[in-house]
Amino acid sequence: MVRAPVGRRGAAVLAGLLSSFLLLAGASPAAAAPQADKGAQKLERLRSGHATLRVGTDATFPPFEFTDAKGGRVGFDIELVRALAKRAGIKKVSFTQMPFGNIVPALQAHQIDVGASGIYINKERAKVIDFSDVYYPGGLAMFTAGKDHTIHSLDDLAGKRVAVQVGTKSVEWVKENQPRAKLVTVQTNQQMFSSVKLGQAAAVVTGAPAGQYFIAQQGGLKQVGKRLTGEDYGYAFPKADTAVTAAFDGALKDMKSDGSYGKLTHKWFGAGSAAKVEKHALLNPRTIIDSWGQIWHGLLVSIEVILMSLCLSLLFGMTGGFAKLSRIAPLRWLGNAYVSVIRGTPFVVQLFLIYFGLPQLGLQLPPMVAGVLSLGLYSGSYVTEIFRGAVQSVDRGQIEAARSCGMSHASAMRHVVVPQAFLRMLPPLGNEFVSLTKNSTLVSFVTIGELFLVGQTVISRTFDALTVYLFIGLLYYVLTNIIGFATHAIEKKMAVYV
Repeated sequence: MVRAPVGRRGAAVLAGLLSSFLLLAGASPAAAAPQADKGAQKLERLRSGHATLRVGTDATFPPFEFTDAKGGRVGFDIELVRALAKRAGIKKVSFTQMPFGNIVPALQAHQIDVGASGIYINKERAKVIDFSDVYYPGGLAMFTAGKDHTIHSLDDLAGKRVAVQVGTKSVEWVKENQPRAKLVTVQTNQQMFSSVKLGQAAAVVTGAPAGQYFIAQQGGLKQVGKRLTGEDYGYAFPKADTAVTAAFDGALKDMKSDGSYGKLTHKWFGAGSAAKVEKHALLNPRTIIDSWGQIWHGLLVSIEVILMSLCLSLLFGMTGGFAKLSRIAPLRWLGNAYVSVIRGTPFVVQLFLIYFGLPQLGLQLPPMVAGVLSLGLYSGSYVTEIFRGAVQSVDRGQIEAARSCGMSHASAMRHVVVPQAFLRMLPPLGNEFVSLTKNSTLVSFVTIGELFLVGQTVISRTFDALTVYLFIGLLYYVLTNIIGFATHAIEKKMAVYV
């Protein structure tokens, strides 16, 4: 007979949680090795070409780093890092797109080797990462709408909404120096400036070079007063990589001595360096046409993530469902614990735990593996309940009749119960897979270049948020409707067998 999971559920959940904590507590951290030796060995591998220098960057911060129409990364940081790596004897360099707020955690987890994204050198960051020598003078500045004549100083921001980028120096600086300001925290540089142009914030506090570059390209904003601070930009490295940091410092010193550094700064920050963008209509198809190669690649990555996560979700869901229906108590407890823990915690927390947390226990997963595993694990907890509910909805008389005909319990489940349950679980499965498709945008937080992340990089170059977000929304609408159509077609075809 089909058994429902009853009784001792609380004990099962507690046992599952306790097992998880014991497992984590018992895991052995990576063996510590002398930091200097590890750094020297790493630099040697980079110079021999056996390893690639992985550079994490948020390519939404022109003129330091952004993307061109073909998706290639360009900007002052991109060119300078390549030049420094070449002078340091490092043969291979690759850039990874990631949100600015994730760069320091990625360095701590050794997911990347260098952080290059207009990062200010400060004492708090220096506690957990190392910095190169100063490669460009920065400093915060305040920007308002061009027609705004009410803000003349920092005091005028009291009670007003001020846009800042998450994870940047601006957040803490505004809190300390104007606590009466209402912070509007956004993910990208472009979103900060757009919030002022659209009236969602009264001012932006951000790096002066980036703000001046935006004004030169788009207009509509003005800088108020002089620079608020005098911080400097530096490249960030993991604490263990002292040899790589020293190699970058030596190369930077050489470039400043022979004049090549000066030529590069003039190219990106000199007079006339910011080419003006042509004014366009409210909706600009040219933005999509020019960036189609980049968007198409992002769409393929999104489909890849969705399909692999869907398969993993079905695997976890079926396994969890059978576990919850099992007559073996420990298996039933594990099934209950899986659903309780995974469904009871936010997906983003699980994603960050797997990608940034597990490396501290010695387990480092590639971004795609971490993203797909997280998404499949999360969706699988919902599929578990869908599977359990569908099986239990089949009348008990059916399995009792099958057993009376001499069929074993497993055979009765396989040939009588599960086929009927599968038909009943199709509609809720379709809904769950639609949710999975929409949640797939969140894997962009762990540097997977899927459709949403590509859209953000396109906007950072074109500043055409309306056109890009409308088009991306349309693509997701088509994807979710294809899933709905497929599940409906399967349901209709299988209905004849019941």
